[in-house]
Amino acid sequence: MHRRFLSTLKTKVSTLPNGIRVASHETNSHFVSAGVFVNAGSRNETSDTYGCCHLLDRTTFKSTRDYSSEELVKQMELLGGQFQSEPHREMMSYQASVFSHDLPKLMEILAQIVRYPLFLPHEFEDVKESTGFELKELEWDMEKKLPEKLHAVAYRNGDNTQGAPDVNTLGRSQKILPSLLEDVTVHKVRQFRDTWFTPDRIVVVGVGMAHEELVDLANKHFGDMEPASPSILKAQEMSMQKIKYTGGIQVVDTTNLPKSPNPDDMVLTHVQVAFEALSSTDPDIYSLATLASLLGGGGSFSAGGPGKGMYTRLYTNVLNRNGWIENCNVINHSYSDSGLFGISTAVLSDPGTHHHILSVICDQLVTMTQHCTQTELERAKNMLKSNLLMSLESQLVELEDIGRQILLYGQRLDINEMCKRIDMVTTADVIRVARRVILGEPIPSPYQFNDGITKPWTPNGPTNPTVYVEGPLSGPRDSLWKIDQTLAKWGLMAPPPKTRRGFFSRL
Repeated sequence: MHRRFLSTLKTKVSTLPNGIRVASHETNSHFVSAGVFVNAGSRNETSDTYGCCHLLDRTTFKSTRDYSSEELVKQMELLGGQFQSEPHREMMSYQASVFSHDLPKLMEILAQIVRYPLFLPHEFEDVKESTGFELKELEWDMEKKLPEKLHAVAYRNGDNTQGAPDVNTLGRSQKILPSLLEDVTVHKVRQFRDTWFTPDRIVVVGVGMAHEELVDLANKHFGDMEPASPSILKAQEMSMQKIKYTGGIQVVDTTNLPKSPNPDDMVLTHVQVAFEALSSTDPDIYSLATLASLLGGGGSFSAGGPGKGMYTRLYTNVLNRNGWIENCNVINHSYSDSGLFGISTAVLSDPGTHHHILSVICDQLVTMTQHCTQTELERAKNMLKSNLLMSLESQLVELEDIGRQILLYGQRLDINEMCKRIDMVTTADVIRVARRVILGEPIPSPYQFNDGITKPWTPNGPTNPTVYVEGPLSGPRDSLWKIDQTLAKWGLMAPPPKTRRGFFSRL
């Protein structure tokens, strides 16, 4: 009964006189979590400030107005908490968990990190050097690398320059390219921060404390921030770009490229196929999330057990029937005005596997637009609700959920309401949303929640697939060079407009 009572507590939101919003959710715990979320990310970068989000994140725990980097680290160690910062495409987050009585000190440290970084030249150069080493290691981390590549192909300005697309908004990588690292200066990072870290774009979030306590602390440490000046607002407006989805096909032949330094890494060919999908504000987002849960996926090896998703469609229809597929997973990225949805696979590098893999993917994409059984729908909905509820048992996960929703919606949708909307999804909804995304059919959602949050999404470009392939290919006759023909055969490829060049790029 006590847990049920706690689940009904509402997230409280207040606004400081300067425009900063303060949101909290009270829980019964010895620990509290607090964070600062800023409505700015890599999508807000320009060609001049490219990579600033990444470097801004990497300098988070360096010298501030009141602390040297050594003193700041010592203060965090004395708290014994868990501190982290992370750049995203649409926001920057700074958060930590500490004992309840350490909340005032935590808020002071967060204010120092967010408001008063010094960007000392020698520290900045050290950060750039260490970032360069990390970027070299990321080259072999396919789990982090592939989504960035897929986004870069999906959101382009048009023409290619030496095989590297000029990307826009969501296509901008969260990690800077190693070749451009030296171009990022302290001045550019400071300029980006001064432009976007304004009170109207900041949310202070807490979990586990009284709302009034968090408001008082937020007012103490952030209440004197000056509202954005007209010149800053104009700079923000000029930097904001309308999202443009183009889709496209990019094939990277790694035959003559360096191999992974880890001898245990398998030589695989990675194939990703996706389409522009619904924004996170569309009423069909719950149907799309259910479809993603229904598809599921994973690796070729799994110990099984309850909750592992072994009965999801990509396990039963793909992995269990094709031993040459190393892994197969659903792709589902959702943003405020766009998204990507599709299938990602990795196969043993061989002409035979290359010949069959795209047909396997296309078969699953087309099948999801045709049928869905009640049994697999109920399983998918139960799994989706279970994952939501279990993830929110973590204070830091709940903290980020609140921060994201307040930045995006201005309010938080209750978890009970989310589960209610998931329960409303029918087999017809799943098929309809699949046709809407995969086939581009303009089918309006029948749901009207009238909650001040949801609004219908409209495509930001043509109904074309986004395909990214990376792996060693077997010469010019390799089947993966004919991706556009295979997609067209399955009815998934619209002819590219004559005015758009470089739809198919080879590296």
